[in-house]
Amino acid sequence: MLDNFYARKDGLLHEAERRGTSSRPAKIQHLVADSSPLGPPASSYSTLPIEILDFILRYLPSQDLCSVAISNKHLSAVAMRSLYHTIRLVRPVESVKCLRTLSQNPSLALLARSLAIHWSNILYPTRNLYALAIRALCNTSLLNTLSIDVPTDFHPWNLSSCSFQLKELSASFPCNQDLIQFLESQPSLLDLTLRGFNSDPAEFSFNLSTFNLNPNPTSFALSPGALPRLTRLRAIHAGPDIIASILKDRPITQVTMPLYADCVCRSLDALNMSSEPIEKLNIISFDPDAPLYLLSEIAERLPNLKALHIVILLAQCSEALLEGLAPLLRKFKALQFLTYMSASSSDDVSQDDEQTIAAMWHKSCPTLKTIILPMGKVWFMENYKWTCLED
Repeated sequence: MLDNFYARKDGLLHEAERRGTSSRPAKIQHLVADSSPLGPPASSYSTLPIEILDFILRYLPSQDLCSVAISNKHLSAVAMRSLYHTIRLVRPVESVKCLRTLSQNPSLALLARSLAIHWSNILYPTRNLYALAIRALCNTSLLNTLSIDVPTDFHPWNLSSCSFQLKELSASFPCNQDLIQFLESQPSLLDLTLRGFNSDPAEFSFNLSTFNLNPNPTSFALSPGALPRLTRLRAIHAGPDIIASILKDRPITQVTMPLYADCVCRSLDALNMSSEPIEKLNIISFDPDAPLYLLSEIAERLPNLKALHIVILLAQCSEALLEGLAPLLRKFKALQFLTYMSASSSDDVSQDDEQTIAAMWHKSCPTLKTIILPMGKVWFMENYKWTCLED
């Protein structure tokens, strides 16, 4: 009898084990079969897709990426791609080392997508440094973002030998024929920032009533077919001629530009030359009389603006002046974000006063969502009340 019991028990256990094994998912079977007290097999280190590894490594600082690159053969290629994807050069010694690597290793240079060369603090730039930079840039043929900020006495940059097609460019080059020639070779450019001058710095005029960085501008004429995809322009020191030349018949919707006292209307008129309506406008005004007319002039030309940011230098903005600007905002039909800053204020404006001004401006322009006033505080609508971000 006991023999029959033990035989039956063994049969039931065997059947249970068989059913459990057959119903176990294939993936789990694999894990159970391959498990060992020494940890996962070597092949498991490569199971993550390259895209996920690349995404993770992007969050590591450069020093840690270097450690990853030399610590694991499989991760080395991914780490190197992240390491050279975005490069920012500021210090001379580090710049020379990196540029030398890019110029001597074309395979590494091909990994670069964004390169920033910011040498504004280099007092005595040499021709050899410039030549090294050009050699490195010639190897970065897959670059899509380039930023160059160098002293005005730096050797003129000639990028004609570079084969990259940029989407973003920020440069302190003089606005001359060399720059025009380079821009006309970049049909994919979407975002352009010009920090260079269009006049001889020796001719700049400064006094209490005027501030002009373009007293005698040189010709700047782009061909009609250049920059067909450009949508954003930041012309930090440009006068109306450059603004008009770049905006004409191009789909630019976002503009940053200065306004000089002797050419305000010409600069603002140029904004209507774009083939698309301007949606966002950033202005730095150097006219001491700007508070008296600027909002009105902008509204006349661009009533459908969505974002307007104004910084007024050489002028004071009092509480009475800010309140007096409210009626001028009625001309804006879609304005949502408004910044109105000044270099100084003739009297202190309390937070309660700013709240009152924000409410007055919103009453004249109901589409407003965010307002920044000269005291630098951000105001927004919350529960039908204008609230300061500091609250």
